[in-house]
Amino acid sequence: MTLTNEVKVALLAIVAIALSYWGYKFILGSNVFKDSNTYYVEYEDVDLMKTSSPVTIGGVQIGFVSEITPLLDRQMVRVALDLDDDVQIPKNTVATIKSTGFMGGKAVLLEYDTPCSGDDCAQSGDYLQGVTQGMLSSMLSQEDLDGYLNTVEQSLGAIADTLNKHLLSEDAEGPLPNSLRNLEATLANLEQTSGQLNGILYRSADDITGTMDNLNSISANLKASNEKIASIIDNTDKVSGDLADMELQKTLEEVDQTIAQLRTALRKADQAFVGINGIVGSLEAGEGTLGKLLQDGTLYEELARVSSGVDSLTEDFQERPYRYMPLKSRRRVKRYDRKDEKDSNE
Repeated sequence: MTLTNEVKVALLAIVAIALSYWGYKFILGSNVFKDSNTYYVEYEDVDLMKTSSPVTIGGVQIGFVSEITPLLDRQMVRVALDLDDDVQIPKNTVATIKSTGFMGGKAVLLEYDTPCSGDDCAQSGDYLQGVTQGMLSSMLSQEDLDGYLNTVEQSLGAIADTLNKHLLSEDAEGPLPNSLRNLEATLANLEQTSGQLNGILYRSADDITGTMDNLNSISANLKASNEKIASIIDNTDKVSGDLADMELQKTLEEVDQTIAQLRTALRKADQAFVGINGIVGSLEAGEGTLGKLLQDGTLYEELARVSSGVDSLTEDFQERPYRYMPLKSRRRVKRYDRKDEKDSNE
């Protein structure tokens, strides 16, 4: 009988799937060709333990953690342990979660007092007692832990004795011992001051009590006079409001007067502008002397010539006053003119 290519491919695929499943289970620590028993343990905290974590007895792996299921209704975690079929454990076995290293690895350690035989052995599907230990407890036994604690205690005692000798003794020298002694003196002074303060308070107890009684009496009187005080405050508010209204009314009246004066000034200004406009109109129309002067160019030129003549006459009078003085001889005037002409030529 000859197998077709399709059958060969199918058989090869089945074998590959079976090998893959067996390899996956083998990596997890389980042998699919070997029977196993499953036990359950409930923990409050599994400390980040993962599936495939080893299950050991005396340091020998006998199974692995196959399932971790949170029980949300009871805030517990159920862990399934797959153990080899030939391993028999008692019903009172304790499954303890321990750390296997500082990197966070976890393992389940099965512990019991005496081995079982027969009915006292746990059956597949039974529940075991669960315990979780910390990293330090997992790494050290109780005897080693006690020894380390004793060593630490002795070391701390030696350190305390050394500090006491070098810091707290009377012969100790240095900034820190001096500071401690100063602190001790300060605390002593503070204690003495506290005692004196207590004495003062004790002697003044009656006065303090009287003062408190007076304060209580004043408070009672204030409470009884609440209505009167409220009435006074209301009256004060009313008077303040009236004063504010009066000041506002006075201010408004002054504003009205100022506006009236401003209106009067504006009317006068309008009248002045009307007069100025009339004057300007008259000047533009050539009315009056100034208007004719602005409008008639000939008159302006005549006035300019007259003004120039007056200036020349004044200048000649200042330079030759002898011409305008009554003199007996006309020849003397001419002589003076010739002399002035000669001086000007030179």
